[in-house]
Amino acid sequence: MIASTTQTSTARDGWSRIAPLTLSEGATAQAQIYASLREALISGYFQPGEEISLRRAAAALGTSVTPVREALRQIESDGGLEVFGGNRVLRVPILSEAELIDIRDIRVNLEGFAALNAAGHITAARKRLITNACGLMHRAATTGDADLYLENNWRFHALIYRAAERPVLMGVIEGMWLRMGPIIRLAVTTPQHLTRSMASHDAALRAIVENNAAKLQHAIVRDITEAAHDLTDTLRHWEITRGSGMK
Repeated sequence: MIASTTQTSTARDGWSRIAPLTLSEGATAQAQIYASLREALISGYFQPGEEISLRRAAAALGTSVTPVREALRQIESDGGLEVFGGNRVLRVPILSEAELIDIRDIRVNLEGFAALNAAGHITAARKRLITNACGLMHRAATTGDADLYLENNWRFHALIYRAAERPVLMGVIEGMWLRMGPIIRLAVTTPQHLTRSMASHDAALRAIVENNAAKLQHAIVRDITEAAHDLTDTLRHWEITRGSGMK
């Protein structure tokens, strides 16, 4: 049985989910901050409409303000953040239904194509990682751990697509997930969404074990299509609730 996600997984803001960044040699602080914040958005750490404070970001990451400012500007140019209101507050975008449908159609084609190309290149080591991610999603769905689920949902898909070894394609896919991560955060509070999603993930894993490219593509397309339906319903409900709270 899949449990509903707990309130503790959704009530916290995104910064409480981010650990201080340990900078490493070989890349600038800005590049590492950019990668960390981009990954956080893709993994659904933030909700649509959540404000992004420059100083709060620097405090959470344990870095100075300047490289955080440049990283946030870069993410804004990627479409992962937007400037809103007269005070020019930086926030996570709120997608419209039309945008959700547009992104769904793009994802179906790009991710389906990536899965088809990846199938014959998934090594035994990568299969173990994908299996591990799927297992952690099952555990998260059962215990209601939204954070664990979302992190491994992206990990599961990324491990598959990266096996195709098409970096340009992967970059475009990541751009779509950058915009979708926050709305997926809202959808995981719906038990039915997790049930359907895990059925598609299990089908994808079986296809990988069988080395069946067509079945893998079908499972990925099914996952995206069914999720888009749930996300549309979630967005409508969220907007109604949000509108009532603002009155």
